[in-house]
Amino acid sequence: MHFSVYGQHQLPCLVLLHGFLGSGSDWRAVIAALSQHYYCVTIDIPGHGMSAQQRLKPRAAFKDFSHQLSACLKRLKVTHYSLLGYSLGGRLALHHALLAPKGLQQLIIESAHTGLSDDQERKQRLDHDKKWAERWLTEPLEKLLDDWYQQGIFANLSSEQRQQLITKRSQQDRQGIAATQVACSVGLQADLAQQLGRLKMPLDFIGGSLDNKYQGLAKQLSQNTPSLRWHSINNAGHNCHFEQPTLFLQQLSQCLKNHRE
Repeated sequence: MHFSVYGQHQLPCLVLLHGFLGSGSDWRAVIAALSQHYYCVTIDIPGHGMSAQQRLKPRAAFKDFSHQLSACLKRLKVTHYSLLGYSLGGRLALHHALLAPKGLQQLIIESAHTGLSDDQERKQRLDHDKKWAERWLTEPLEKLLDDWYQQGIFANLSSEQRQQLITKRSQQDRQGIAATQVACSVGLQADLAQQLGRLKMPLDFIGGSLDNKYQGLAKQLSQNTPSLRWHSINNAGHNCHFEQPTLFLQQLSQCLKNHRE
């Protein structure tokens, strides 16, 4: 996997995982603010960015990614790190943490699903993702991106924000994103909600106040996992770090500070 590093190696390490259709560059504003105090490592998830030609193993994508992430950090001689993941990156981060990798000290998740427990819902989600994957391979990309950001989870985006994302995502590798969407489908993901309590590191969930789906998920997770800390970003939907970058950065900085104290 492709990775980029920012800051001095002797500083505390923060690893950042982007969401679906993104790349490590999505964290540019966060890195600009934190790289004087943290050694920041961004990863391009297979199928995305500079890792567009890489593929995760079918039916073992989450474990495969975890092993590749550990290999990247070993290559960088990172022995202790905090991990931040958004959406798809958050789901990959959760699986990575539950495999108990050596050196992971803190987990911060932004708007990520912990999985489905109902088999029928899992099948429906996998079918949904397979249909989208076929569309990525066959239909005009600009129209597809417009349809993608018209989904209910992005309903709070302004027209300007939606167009910014469409423009930013217009250079996708179609085969790469199609393969990753299926390989990392929530329909193939384990239901992690009941496993969060066995995590040995601090766990923070960050989500937008306008994202009703994940507000509900966070409430349920908080009831079942008392050690989980939920943080809501005002006037943000699914993508807090894009929609409310200043508020997101303030909350992220506080989560990191709490762990270090």
